[in-house]
Amino acid sequence: MKKVAVFFGKGGSNFLNILKHQTNYKVVLGITNRNDSSALNSDNLPDVLITEDNEKILKKLKEINPDLIILAGYMKIIPPLIIDEFRGKIINLHPSILPDFKGLNADKKSYEAKKACGITIHYADKELDSGDIILQYHINPYKYDTFEKYYNALKKAEHTFLPAVIERLCD
Repeated sequence: MKKVAVFFGKGGSNFLNILKHQTNYKVVLGITNRNDSSALNSDNLPDVLITEDNEKILKKLKEINPDLIILAGYMKIIPPLIIDEFRGKIINLHPSILPDFKGLNADKKSYEAKKACGITIHYADKELDSGDIILQYHINPYKYDTFEKYYNALKKAEHTFLPAVIERLCD
């Protein structure tokens, strides 16, 4: 059984979804910089580290030595010291079709531009939203007359494809 660590943010829906879909992997650690994350109110969570201190994060990751690290809605840049230590073991979920719309609010920017809409799952690298692409799933923005409806479709895609990618990478 592969050990997985998941970085998550304020909503934490992908973190909770990953927990529900554990098959050939076990989430042994959640990491967030948000003590107000909705996910923290859930039952049966693994160990969760709440901090913005990258040295503490690196120390904890070294202790557990995960096989895979997932960036799922964590809205901070992972520093080179963590990328270097776990090169090839960190994947990121991004809400646009990369290389378009890197960084924050990519979901809204891509929807408004009606371009590069969907999700990308890729290996994390030192450069923001770069690294080898594992999967891209396109969503037709013209099917949704509001951003909220598009966002719901985006979340559904994230919740479908991210656990499947994790399972495949843990085989």
